[in-house]
Parts: sequence; structure tokens; C-alpha cells
Amino acid sequence: MIPVALRFWLVAALALSLSACGLWTRDTTESPAPLPEFTAIGSPTILWSRSIGRGAARSIWPMKPAVTDELVVVTDSRGRVSALDRDTGAQRWETRLRDVRVSAGVGAGADIAVVGTLDGFAIALNLDNGEEIWRTRLSSEVLALSSVAGGMVVARTNDGRLHALEAPSGSVRWTVLRTTPALSLRGVQVPQMLPGRVLASFDTGRLLMLGANRGNVLWEATIAVPSGRSELERLIDADGHVPVYRGVAFASSYQGRLVAVTLDSGDLIWARDFSSYQGGGIHGDSEILVMTAADSHVWGLDPRNGGDLWQQSGLRLRDVTGPVVIGDQAVVGDFEGYLHWLSVEDGRILARTRAGSGAVVTRPVLQDDVLYVVSGDGRVSAIRARVGDD
Repeated sequence: MIPVALRFWLVAALALSLSACGLWTRDTTESPAPLPEFTAIGSPTILWSRSIGRGAARSIWPMKPAVTDELVVVTDSRGRVSALDRDTGAQRWETRLRDVRVSAGVGAGADIAVVGTLDGFAIALNLDNGEEIWRTRLSSEVLALSSVAGGMVVARTNDGRLHALEAPSGSVRWTVLRTTPALSLRGVQVPQMLPGRVLASFDTGRLLMLGANRGNVLWEATIAVPSGRSELERLIDADGHVPVYRGVAFASSYQGRLVAVTLDSGDLIWARDFSSYQGGGIHGDSEILVMTAADSHVWGLDPRNGGDLWQQSGLRLRDVTGPVVIGDQAVVGDFEGYLHWLSVEDGRILARTRAGSGAVVTRPVLQDDVLYVVSGDGRVSAIRARVGDD
């Protein structure tokens, strides 16, 4: 089943092929499930919500907010970068980057916020006032940016490269290249900054651990191996969020596998068939791995062996984001701007609210028991992470 967010990007190639062969047929694609009925345990609390500018389709605008001690930094698709007060949503500053089409961001830390552009620039702004500090030209369109840590930020570009940039100057510390397949999904895993290391996955179904100082490969693990005759059948992009728990990374790929590997060596602990381009989440209080599958079914799995614990199929094909797990609850967003709270114990739906009229464009960001959510209509919201505690 082709996810909702991917169909736009595959239509052109498929249409060209079908028209050449005279094989036009009626679209029989399955529709997303309607909003499921449920018994609510409480009402989600929206602390504040604010328009941040012009959004875009989710599949070409996967912007994540950057959350610092005081600010939420967000950007729209046309280069309007805003810093909002974390507690109230009031605007602290706004910068309009002229003639820029933003494609990635926001990465923040070390007093800077960084965005990436369609024409391959990484641009850093001062967190205090929004003034541009540096602008570095990279090899191609910027698809994702890490947080700023260890004096650097890591940018992933469309040609399969990782670029480590010095936070003060934007100079390139190192670059790592992995080949890209002829066809891949429109999306990419955000490189994760770990102490002295960088964890990143690629469209080839590989997971890499790199040394932060030199970009040297500490280990490389196979998530999935492509199979099938057509390029569509061979898609195995590892784009989803990779949760890390008790020294183990849980990485998944589209049309591939879910694997558990050790952080120290990349050794395989277990693997199972699983298709996901959104990834998962886990919390120490529940010790259940929650994963969003490519068909938007949400699964609860045993992190020790990958065994099934439950499956929530009521959100089928609603283009569900990767889950954020808070204790015994998990939160996912969907293509209509709804957030759904699920029980981590059995997967039942506990609550629902709408963050915006557009799709929830990326996995919500959790900070101090508050979720920060960006929707495709250009709106950012702060929402209390748990329901039913009042």
C-alpha cells in the first residue's frame, strides 16, 4: 500500500509509463480511514496556537520546530523564520530570508538556529535577534538538519551526503557520502547527535554511526536489502525516527525490516519484517516500543525481541506521524491535522484534538511535558503532552 504522502511524487513517473503503454485505468486507491469513534479519558489542553506563515504540502514541507529553554523556532516554506516564547507563543523576533525556499529545519543550539534550502544552502541565524550569521553552500537540496551539539550541526542533502558544519562559522568539518538509489521516498531521517557520535540512516537501508569529530564510520548496519524487479518494489528508505533505549537503536525501513542494534558496535540483536517510513518511540516507564507502519497502523512491540503486543488499525492510511511516547501514552498526528492519544499498554485511542487544518507535517517535539506541533496550514501549537491527569 502506497502511503498518502508518497502518491504525489509517484504519480508523474507512473503516468508517463502508463500513457506510453495505453494503460490508463480508474484510480482504485483505498481511501484513508474515517476518524474512529472512541471513549475519551480526558480533553487535550492546547496551551497556545499561532500562525507562522505560509505552509505547503506535507510531502514537501517536513519542518520540525526547534525548542530551546526559552524559544520555539519555526519557519514557513518561504523563508519566514520566527522565534516564539515557549510559554505564551508571543513572537520574540522574525526574520524573512529573501528569495529563499526553505526545505529543512529547524536545528538549534549553541545560540544559533539553522534552516536548509531547496537550492542547497544551510543558513544560521542568531537565536537572540534573528540576524543571519552565516550561509554555507552545500552539494544539493538540504533535506534534514540535526540539532546543534558539540559545536556543530549535521545537514543531510538530497544526493546522499552528510555535512558536518561548524556552528560558529558554517565551515565544513567533514562530509560523508552514501550512494542513493534511482528512486526514493520524499523524506529523510534527521541525524541524531549523541555524545561524540552521529547516528544516521540512508535510502539504501543502512544505519551508520559516525565519529563526530572526523566523520569516521564507527559501524554500519543493514536494516534492509532491496528486492523485486521494479524501482517501486526496491524502495527501502530508512527515513523514520530511530528511538534509542538502553544502549539499543531501533531502526526501520520502508518495505523492509525493523531491527534492534547495539549502539556500541551495531551488532544485530533481532530483526523482523516491518514497513515504516515514520519510525517509532519508546519510554522507560512503559518499556513498550511503539511504531508507525507504512499503512498508518500503529503497533506496540516488545523491545526485547520485536514481538507483537497490540495493533491499532483505526488510523489506517491517515498518514500518521511517528509516535511521541510519554509514559503510558503515545501521541501521533495525521494528514488532517488531528493528534491522537493512544494507550501504550493496549493501543486503544484515549483522546483527540486538532492542531490545524493542514497535515501534521512532522513528528511532534516533546519538551518538558509539552508537545510542539506544526501543521501544513502554517500553524504551530503548544499542547499538554498527557491527557487524563487533571
